[in-house]
Amino acid sequence: MSLSLHMIAAATKVTQAPCTHFQEAEFEITVPNAPQIALHGQSIILSCSFSVGNSWQLSSSVMTWQRGLEVIHSFYHSQDQLDRQSPHFANRTSLFISEISKGNASLKLDHITPEDAGIYTCSVSTQMGSQKKSFPLKIAAYYPEPRLRFSISAHGLDVFMSSEGGYPSPTLLWVTESAEDIANHTETHLTQDSNTKLYNVNSTLTLTGITNVSVTLILRNTELHQEIRRELDMNLISVKK
Repeated sequence: MSLSLHMIAAATKVTQAPCTHFQEAEFEITVPNAPQIALHGQSIILSCSFSVGNSWQLSSSVMTWQRGLEVIHSFYHSQDQLDRQSPHFANRTSLFISEISKGNASLKLDHITPEDAGIYTCSVSTQMGSQKKSFPLKIAAYYPEPRLRFSISAHGLDVFMSSEGGYPSPTLLWVTESAEDIANHTETHLTQDSNTKLYNVNSTLTLTGITNVSVTLILRNTELHQEIRRELDMNLISVKK
């Protein structure tokens, strides 16, 4: 009799399915994984996005952008909070307020200057969690078309070039048609504007006692993959010192 009861109890045993809990995705913010390049005098949008769940509330969210210890822009209590903003960034920053509910904490920075370069950090805190991530911002400016001027002197022919308002410092080459670097015939000066921090480059190539020479001027801004090449074909009369 006891055996029958044991078998009945085993037969009526119910296997309970595990309870399923619906959890919100793990909180995470996303920023660029490579250095960003901003052009002098223009604006840039520094991307930062974060996870938004069903329980997300704007009033409980805090967003802060920093460069080192400098506060660039803060947002909490559902509005911008700029009391602690660094004077360097005053009147040049904004968030996309209408996009925050979609997880957009990107920062717009206007009127870029070389002094804006650095490591930028986006910090976001919501009911789902808190996180901050950083990335570098580099500043660059294209070099204008070089101005060329020629002058004949007792030493031969002087070729002057100048280009002003680029960033960062450029690479400048004078090469012959045989790809020979003739830097020993040149004098180059690089100066930086104390106000704009942009660079001005001036170079003089002196050619003596040469006829039918072909020279190429190469000006490069590697940060922007800019390369200006100017081929100069000159027929010279040999000049004796």
